[in-house]
Amino acid sequence: MRPAPSSSAPSGELEPAPPWGIGLALAALAYFLMVQFMLGVLFFLIYWVVAMPGQPFEAAFARAAASGRFMGLANGLIYLFTLITVGAALRLWVRGPLAPALRLVPPARIPIWAVPFLALGLAVALDAVTIASGRPVIPENLAPLFRGRDPLGWAAMGFLAVLVGPPTEELLFRGLLYPALAVRVGPMFAVYLVSLIFALFHLFTYGGTTDQWFWIAQAFLVGLALTGLRARTRSLWPPIVMHMTLNLYATLEAIFLLNFR
Repeated sequence: MRPAPSSSAPSGELEPAPPWGIGLALAALAYFLMVQFMLGVLFFLIYWVVAMPGQPFEAAFARAAASGRFMGLANGLIYLFTLITVGAALRLWVRGPLAPALRLVPPARIPIWAVPFLALGLAVALDAVTIASGRPVIPENLAPLFRGRDPLGWAAMGFLAVLVGPPTEELLFRGLLYPALAVRVGPMFAVYLVSLIFALFHLFTYGGTTDQWFWIAQAFLVGLALTGLRARTRSLWPPIVMHMTLNLYATLEAIFLLNFR
């Protein structure tokens, strides 16, 4: 019998194949997009009827898109719904404990306490590149969501960006998609491919801005760090912690720069 690879094996070696394939991972991403669209429309219609009755569609939509309270709470609930429903579906699909299948296990090679420091180093480096390029640190389409001293709006955006956004995205990209691709194309190529798909998904965040491709490129670099960390540690916990730390840094930075500087 061939022995199982030890936790000290090089990260380029294949991990055990997950109990799902690329098709299911891509179906989960498609489901995520569908839920975002359908629930997004529903939440906006509720907001329009309740908060802006009788107002033109364009005015209501513009106000909703610039409201940290609405965008944070609505999208936070969408992410939470996705996380719960995808997790429930996986429990039905996976025969056996779900945590080991998703690699929710202690990380190898890099201690979990070191991950926030790695995230802060990456965040500062990205800020330095942004400033050196002459661009504002806060993307133009996100600035209205944090501008104005509105603690409820900040809390709603924190709920989305820090609490529910990172676990949901890590489940979809590094929990489901990465291991399925790594088995097929190898860990190295899978890291780049998952990072590219992750970056392109952020067109929904940065699309339409003046420098959208600059921010997509940054999302690709962040994706490389997150997916590389998943490959290196063979655990989903480090990319979750790094993603949450990066988003917490960005949220606090936006609040400070737009309101207290």
